[in-house]
Amino acid sequence: MSDQQLGFGEPGNIPHAVRLSAACWVASAVVAGMMPVILEVSGIDFGQSIPGWAVPYLVAFAVPLTALQVLAAQHLLHGARWARILLTVAAALSALGAPVDMTALILAGLVLTLAGATLMWLPASNRFFLLRRGAPAYPVPAASGADTALKDATLNRP
Repeated sequence: MSDQQLGFGEPGNIPHAVRLSAACWVASAVVAGMMPVILEVSGIDFGQSIPGWAVPYLVAFAVPLTALQVLAAQHLLHGARWARILLTVAAALSALGAPVDMTALILAGLVLTLAGATLMWLPASNRFFLLRRGAPAYPVPAASGADTALKDATLNRP
């Protein structure tokens, strides 16, 4: 099944930085959002144990927030500005709320989150979001090879 059939937009027009950012966000949702919930509910010690009374609250908050993160990552591929802003706020809150004594699972989730946030603000990503919005894009040379995001842009308007 191709990216087009999955509803991710036109794969040839999405810069690699945006694709990789979306992949990091989905991986972060699994690693930092769902894995701790699954491990905690199943009773497996992963180094960050919470009190038994808090497990239902963890599930009640983590599942919808993780789903929202995956949804925003999908909309990131469409060039949705709201998704980029929401994920930036999520990255900032994740960095500020990270525990001092991190486990490997939490560290991996934080690294994926920060990588996804960084990638979606690179110049090629900025240009992609500008073009999706219909704003005139500034010409920035592609990092490697031809930039397919500029293929449909009309930069030389009369």
